Amino acid sequence: MTDYKCITTITWKFSCDQTPEECVINARTQLEKILNCHPHGDDFDSFSVQVDIAQMKERNKLVHIASFDIDDIFNQITEDEKKKEFVVNGISHTVKMNSQRYHVFKKNKFCVSCGLEGTSLLLDINPGDQSPHFNLYGKEDGRLVLMTKDHVVPKSKGGSDTLENYVTCCHICNNLKGNSPINYEDLKKLRILAKNDHKLPSKEIKDLIQKTKLEMINIVDR
Repeated sequence: MTDYKCITTITWKFSCDQTPEECVINARTQLEKILNCHPHGDDFDSFSVQVDIAQMKERNKLVHIASFDIDDIFNQITEDEKKKEFVVNGISHTVKMNSQRYHVFKKNKFCVSCGLEGTSLLLDINPGDQSPHFNLYGKEDGRLVLMTKDHVVPKSKGGSDTLENYVTCCHICNNLKGNSPINYEDLKKLRILAKNDHKLPSKEIKDLIQKTKLEMINIVDR
């Protein structure tokens, strides 16, 4: 007969308004219920339990305040720093209306690569921010996809932060492109791969995208 040592990790979430020491005791009690035995009983020979707890960090989630008509908001875009007031459920929000993103989206609401159309304009705010801002979203497979402005010529390649060097690009395409010099037609091919219609394993599709992207970059650099 051979002796073995078994080490198992069990992780779960629970709320506790007590001290950390008391929370550890609370967690041990919960663990006993999960295991359906007392850690110091005779259910297992040489059974021992070590309990450590860690406070969960709250994720800073973007808050959607309200949806607005795209054309109505685009008609209020300005060139100056003056803010405009928008009232939602009796609460006043002041928003800067001269963002370069707004000018780019007003010119073209479609992703220059995959063609996804921005159809929803939401007033959003990040936790900790003083003022909200407008974000344009497209919708794909029932989920919102953020529309972004993208540098035609990457900044790393000397591209400027000007409207002439910006195009509308969905968040997915923008991430796939990064600061690489691939053109938007090739980027569209990467986007098709990323949709993973053939349901390939996650690692396999990531490796395929990276391999294809490197091949595209090598062709551009020749």
